[in-house]
Amino acid sequence: MSLFRYKGKESTLGIDILPANQTPRATTSEKLARPESINSLFQSIDEDKGKPSGSQVATSPPARRKTIDRRDNSPQSNASLKENRREGDRRQKKPLAKTTADKKLEQEALKLQQHRKKLLLAGCEPVMSFNFDFLAMDDYPENALVAAARRDRDYWLAVCSVSAAIFFFGLLGLVTPGIAGIACGISFLSALFAFSPLRRYFFLRPPLHELLAKRKQVEFRALTHIRLLEGKDGLAWRCQKLQKYNSNLSKKIFSGLYRLSKEGQLLKVIRQRKHIRLYLLLMIEAHKAYKRLEKDYLENHFKHLEAGWDDRMDASEAAKLEQVLNNNKQSQS
Repeated sequence: MSLFRYKGKESTLGIDILPANQTPRATTSEKLARPESINSLFQSIDEDKGKPSGSQVATSPPARRKTIDRRDNSPQSNASLKENRREGDRRQKKPLAKTTADKKLEQEALKLQQHRKKLLLAGCEPVMSFNFDFLAMDDYPENALVAAARRDRDYWLAVCSVSAAIFFFGLLGLVTPGIAGIACGISFLSALFAFSPLRRYFFLRPPLHELLAKRKQVEFRALTHIRLLEGKDGLAWRCQKLQKYNSNLSKKIFSGLYRLSKEGQLLKVIRQRKHIRLYLLLMIEAHKAYKRLEKDYLENHFKHLEAGWDDRMDASEAAKLEQVLNNNKQSQS
């Protein structure tokens, strides 16, 4: 066991033995005795607290910086941002200003369009004067009523023929004169009820010949009205051009009427009630389309007048303008 402890430790004898190059440390009591050393001590402690140790610096991960989203997600701000981008977008194509030549050409095209509408209105004008009651034929005797009247007539004819036969047999002496006389009277009355207007005073149902006469009268009135509407040039085929304003006119059910009207054979084919009712349906749809065309023409006409120019033109001017527009289309294509 050595008697001395090196490296600044006390020996057993109470003598401090230090190396030659090591300075003696001041004791705690000496440090507390000097005020300058106390201030420096507290200052060093504060610095040690503020600075992390070497091991902590080496091992602790780098702190992440919190990013703050300063954008405003409100819809108003987004809308304003889009507007600002649109205003500042230089790549956006701006509409080219129309030249005077383009404006004049567009105005001429509108004039030609209005002229075509005017011609179509003039050609289809008879549509507005068709009589619904004449073509509807509401007072036309129904088939059931005519069949019942024909059946009544057949019954009276059968009774008349049987009674007449009995009367004939009475003349030959095969039947007693009393029965022959009664049969003669019955045959006479049955003939009156079957063929004379006397029947209306005894029965509510009209006779067959009156119903057939009524039918002919109603059909003749409807056909005369169709003849007046069609005229010499025809009307139904011109109503076909109104398909733009009423899609029902393009149905196949009207194709036969268009063809016959254009050929001038419509009145030779229409003979039955169903044909007349079909023509009435065509007139109703054409009337709707005509009213829409008239409204469109007048609205555009007054709008052009408010703009300061008139869209009316003559047939010669329309022909020249149409030729010019066709030439421009061909040159552009």
